[in-house]
Amino acid sequence: MRTLACLVAVLSVSACNYVPPVSPGSARATAGFVVSGDAGWRAVDEETGTISDLAGLRSLARAFPDSASVRLRLLRHYAETENAAGVVREALWLADRGYSFSDAGRAQILNMAGETAIAANLAAALKSNAKPIERSEVAATVPETAKLVEGIAIDPANGRMVVSTVVSRMIFGIDDDGTWTGAPLPNANSLSGIAIDPETRTLWVASADLGMSGAEAGTMAKGLFRFGINQNTSPTSIELVSGGNPSDIHLAGGGKVYASNPLGGEIYLAAPGQSQLEKIVGQDKRQFRSPQGLATSADGTKLYVSDYRYGIAIVDLHSGKISRLVAQKPVILDGIDGLWRAGNRLIGIQNGMNPMRIVAIDLSDDGKSATNLTVLEQAHSAWTEPLGGTIRDGALYYVATGQWDRFEEGGVPIEGKPSIATQVRRLPL
Repeated sequence: MRTLACLVAVLSVSACNYVPPVSPGSARATAGFVVSGDAGWRAVDEETGTISDLAGLRSLARAFPDSASVRLRLLRHYAETENAAGVVREALWLADRGYSFSDAGRAQILNMAGETAIAANLAAALKSNAKPIERSEVAATVPETAKLVEGIAIDPANGRMVVSTVVSRMIFGIDDDGTWTGAPLPNANSLSGIAIDPETRTLWVASADLGMSGAEAGTMAKGLFRFGINQNTSPTSIELVSGGNPSDIHLAGGGKVYASNPLGGEIYLAAPGQSQLEKIVGQDKRQFRSPQGLATSADGTKLYVSDYRYGIAIVDLHSGKISRLVAQKPVILDGIDGLWRAGNRLIGIQNGMNPMRIVAIDLSDDGKSATNLTVLEQAHSAWTEPLGGTIRDGALYYVATGQWDRFEEGGVPIEGKPSIATQVRRLPL
């Protein structure tokens, strides 16, 4: 069937494109919705991503009931087997949880739904899902000489902003006169996660091989650079807590820093006085496909981990047990890159969505389930791809114009797509 064949092609290109809720704002309750799936975390790896048979995909959907990525794979399976009813059913599931598709994919699905009430409802939902929400304002503009800005930190002592760069492999900071200056680090790899500990006056930044450092990446530093900084955010000392391949980082209490490896699946800990990163998840068996953002609970006993393909995991920092954040309403919890906690809410940048969005996820009192999801911003006209950020004074400061699509493997610029200035935006929470 040509229609289904076309749909398979469309979904193969955009299998990671997710989308916002049916009515931008709070997720709505759905009649008949039941909190489903075992709250335990099913270990996943690269092989999990190759599962394509119907029984295997249904099993994944039960294990990760809030993953749009898994449902897209189910939809793709139905398209490949020319099961139009299955395609429409999965599209309805996704639309009810705030998903939309590319124009081409949407047209193909609605064509299969036919001239029916279901098709009309689906069309209305998908159209509503794609509406922009713009609530942020420009906070800073980093010049194009800072290639592929990934992370942001703001010094509470003086409000000075510093950013990390993946391709330039430098930390850029803004001077008193408004000039941005890049500071090279010794033997630095790609720099991504960055944070400032105001109590110890320490700046942390992750250095890892993310495929953008070229042929010499294997000889470059991997680990967390730890800087002592003065009241002007200038470095007074530097050392490397080595090991692993860390990218996103989270500054926890007591001087502890957690880090994730999106390529290898590990979670690390840098504790005070350590010179080597300690692997706390993935020591014996891989648990995560692509762990990204991290956040600790208010009491410091749990670590929230956003697995880009499957949802949000909870690591018990005492026992090491891993569970899944359970949704009490029909929402999508995968596709999250940056993750932070603000009070009893998780703030996530879902750049795996289409259109992309920033969300607030309300937590239950015990922190084990999501009671609601609110879209704070989505499909902003100024965005290319929202990336990392930081929370300060009740607002999220985030990279609005990510530029991963402007560089090839090894950090080589793509012809006809030069670097552009990076816009940092401020979003009230």
